[in-house]
Amino acid sequence: MLLHTVNQSPITSTAWQSALNSLLPGAHILLLEDGVYAAVAGTAAADQLLALNDVHCHVLAADAATRGITHKLAEGIELISYQDFVNLSTECHAVQSWY
Repeated sequence: MLLHTVNQSPITSTAWQSALNSLLPGAHILLLEDGVYAAVAGTAAADQLLALNDVHCHVLAADAATRGITHKLAEGIELISYQDFVNLSTECHAVQSWY
């Protein structure tokens, strides 16, 4: 399984769309830094994320909290800690970072 990380806002970068186009069933996507904005409920990016079948969606909790959006995240998105991020990175066979 592959872990995709996105650290750019879907509004200001093409990284979001590039990552979406590369996701395969069983993959994990982790939104961190400004990438967490893609998980805000009611946005086109969150709707795209939730429409994915067999893709595990995660948001780095510390980055969501720093941006004050923890309570605005779409239902079904998993908040994870830094330790969870490390564990996920070691469980996946590769990590693809999208900038």
